[in-house]
Amino acid sequence: MLKNKSKKNIIRKYKNNNNLIKKRIKMKIDTHIHSQYSKDSITPLKDIIKYSQNIGLNAIAITDHDEIEGTWQIRKLEHEGLILIPGEEVSSSKGHIVALGITDYIKPLQTPEETIDQIHDNAGIAISAHPYSYYRSGLGDIVRTLDIDAMETKNSRFIFGVSNYIAKQVSQKNNIPEIGASDAHFTKGIGRCYTEIPDCDNVDDILKNIKKGNTKAHGERTPMNLIIKEVIRKKGRKTKAKTD
Repeated sequence: MLKNKSKKNIIRKYKNNNNLIKKRIKMKIDTHIHSQYSKDSITPLKDIIKYSQNIGLNAIAITDHDEIEGTWQIRKLEHEGLILIPGEEVSSSKGHIVALGITDYIKPLQTPEETIDQIHDNAGIAISAHPYSYYRSGLGDIVRTLDIDAMETKNSRFIFGVSNYIAKQVSQKNNIPEIGASDAHFTKGIGRCYTEIPDCDNVDDILKNIKKGNTKAHGERTPMNLIIKEVIRKKGRKTKAKTD
């Protein structure tokens, strides 16, 4: 009887370990999140970390508009189990480009080509943000001709989804790696869209997998009622705190 119990325990442990291994095969990352350091967001960094951990994200990037203070400040906070990717959403002269893995500030209002070159010179990768969402400064069709490393094919801030559909088609036809990202400006928007990649232990490996196209975009639209509530909440605040 004891032997049978012992065997059952061994089998149970083996199955549990296998389940853990299976869970580690893939990881979920959200590479486009705005914080209190963006002009259009008031989300504290500590809330971003807590929410990301709670919903099971494995890595995130703070990508504030033409600003990198948030991406450095968040590293000072406790973020167990969460890889932090340095980032910035850069306003090029033709549209928005997300810079990931950068070592320094990327200045805005350069041409897309100049922006991408500066990102690459700073050890980063360049991702076209919501490329076919023109009312939000997407790059549009010029993305086909740029030395872009990836493009968002699922961005959760959309109304009808046409922009994501077009981006998906362009990504496939031009062999540009796909990215899913929330573009969250408040906590409940985080992770609505995300990218699934092979399990990684560090930022460099994450960037390599994105460049190789080892990505799968997933997600859904951020509910409109949440966006409206957030707009009202932001308007109700006269000033935006710069510190937690």
